[in-house]
Amino acid sequence: MKDSIKNPTISVVVPLYNHEKYIDEALDSVFAQTVPAAEIIVVDDGSTDSSWQRVMVRADQDSRIIGWSHANQGAHAAINSGIRRARGEYVSILNSDDRYAPERFGLCLQALAEHPEADAVCTALSFIGAKGKPRRNKWYEEALAFYRECNDWTLALVNGNFLMTTSNLFIRRQVFNEIGMFSNLRYAHDLDFFLRIIGQERQIVWIDQPLLKYRMHDANTIDEDVMKVKIEWAAVVAYAMFTGARRHDWHFFRRLAEITDRHQLTRLLFFFFLQFHKSGNQDISPDSFLQDPGFMAFINGVVR
Repeated sequence: MKDSIKNPTISVVVPLYNHEKYIDEALDSVFAQTVPAAEIIVVDDGSTDSSWQRVMVRADQDSRIIGWSHANQGAHAAINSGIRRARGEYVSILNSDDRYAPERFGLCLQALAEHPEADAVCTALSFIGAKGKPRRNKWYEEALAFYRECNDWTLALVNGNFLMTTSNLFIRRQVFNEIGMFSNLRYAHDLDFFLRIIGQERQIVWIDQPLLKYRMHDANTIDEDVMKVKIEWAAVVAYAMFTGARRHDWHFFRRLAEITDRHQLTRLLFFFFLQFHKSGNQDISPDSFLQDPGFMAFINGVVR
């Protein structure tokens, strides 16, 4: 086992926004880890409730908590800001309404020790409601079952992001220097990053144990606007296919088409491929379409 696994330095990055009800539980789940974090970086994304005040109280009690508050820029910006400040060899992200199982860090480190070629670890999830009571998520169960059936990370993630959230990412910090940070997307920055990890032939170790509690409540971002979610979903899938087509055979694309047809994404993918082509290979990124007003007007009309 490498010394860095024996004596790990883990930076926890917590993007915080209006979660005064949940932030203490999130932080408590970090403090309860069997392998302690070296630092807990909380980036408040312009909360309008008492979230940041609660964090400052906790920071007075534990010097490992550091952070700052800035104007609202979106979860991706808060996460990226925290990662840039991180000093640990490993980064673990925790959204401010989720909770870790106490053994999460220990088992993630063990997985990386057993798979030194891997870059990241993700795990199964359980679900809780606003008051912390267990809940069932049928969509997740079906998406996870599809992954287990097809045994293909890309196809499974395109079908449904069974990894669910940035909270599910435990990763070597150096990977961000090599493949980039989170894209400027509100709904699909997590899916895009997972697809980029796989697309650049990096390995994710899967632990089939629920080591993360995902909180389901009325303010979950993914429930805001189904059509906007679908646009970003199509954008990141199109980018992954546009940049990585040479790695796949026609059997893969047949299965991909079956998935995108089922989710009514195929037509949108066609338009994104055209937008990427018109932009030129040097100018495309998963979020570059946001800088094309003509395309944005067009695609918003298409999905309506």
